[in-house]
Amino acid sequence: MPAPLSLPLIDLSPFLSTRPDPQARREVANQLHKACVEFGFFYCTGVGSVVSRDEMREALAVARDFFNRPDEEKAKLRIKSGDGARGYQRIGENVTQYKKDWHEGWDAYKPLPPSLEDPSKLLHGPNQWPSEPASFRPVLERWVDKMHVIGHALMEATAMALGIDVGGDSDEWQRMKGWVSDPFWVMRCIGYPPLPSDAEGVSCGAHKDYGNFTLLHADSTPGALQVFLRDPAGPTLEGDERGTWIDADPVEDAFVVNVGEMVEVYSAGLYKATLHRVVHKSPTYRVSIPFFFEPTLEARIEPLPSALKLCEKLPGAASTAPVKAVVYGDFLRSKVSNNFSLEDS
Repeated sequence: MPAPLSLPLIDLSPFLSTRPDPQARREVANQLHKACVEFGFFYCTGVGSVVSRDEMREALAVARDFFNRPDEEKAKLRIKSGDGARGYQRIGENVTQYKKDWHEGWDAYKPLPPSLEDPSKLLHGPNQWPSEPASFRPVLERWVDKMHVIGHALMEATAMALGIDVGGDSDEWQRMKGWVSDPFWVMRCIGYPPLPSDAEGVSCGAHKDYGNFTLLHADSTPGALQVFLRDPAGPTLEGDERGTWIDADPVEDAFVVNVGEMVEVYSAGLYKATLHRVVHKSPTYRVSIPFFFEPTLEARIEPLPSALKLCEKLPGAASTAPVKAVVYGDFLRSKVSNNFSLEDS
């Protein structure tokens, strides 16, 4: 059976409404379950009550304005070798699968309390906000707040998708809410020039995201983001998985959402993080803003009993290796330390 050629669309509005419809929420949860089992990716629509079309355009505009600034100005915000994560990266400084990516970027993380801030310690430095364009920081700080609203709604929908009662005093739902009580969020602004034919890698190499949910907002450029659909009969082998790459072109007023490796853990492997990459060959300069709605740093993420029960019903469940618990901060630090090539910083 050939793999589907497009990602499913899921209208999240029943989880964002001030007058939620229980039946509509159940239908969305069922759709989410199917999308996460089959794809690990979907288009998230119905977010207009949180973020308007004008706000979506404004966020991309300030990111594009930043990348249009002089190189020497952007270079003043380069990631410092101690913190190793917050700030600007030139083309080739982001590394995936040991190959340099053909994009430039600017990264921010949840700020730490001043008492914990330490620029010499991984992930503990300050965010390096540009002074120009002047609207960059206020626009994107508002963006962060809005992405949290959508992220929490996705958590509730995912809990329902796993069969968890979110309307009472469910221990599992309380645990899930605790995992994101203080999300260690990440936001990237990424600029993609056209990929040269002789580039060492691609625009952004094949990878899985580390945390909870990624909410990707990108400009209208088609044929750039690609998602790897697992298929035993697929033409491509990536690691030990066979499948096929499909385009995940932008849909107006929608986010491309994918689950990260922490969702894979708490769903007991039922919802698998999915490989994706960017191969941007068109002549335009592509801009995207991925927002990562993550657990708290100290959260110990473990398989949920409801997810384990669902997995037990799957064919071959007895031979499946158990999923181990993970402390998110430890996992994140192990990944971030290998993300950049900063020898010249």
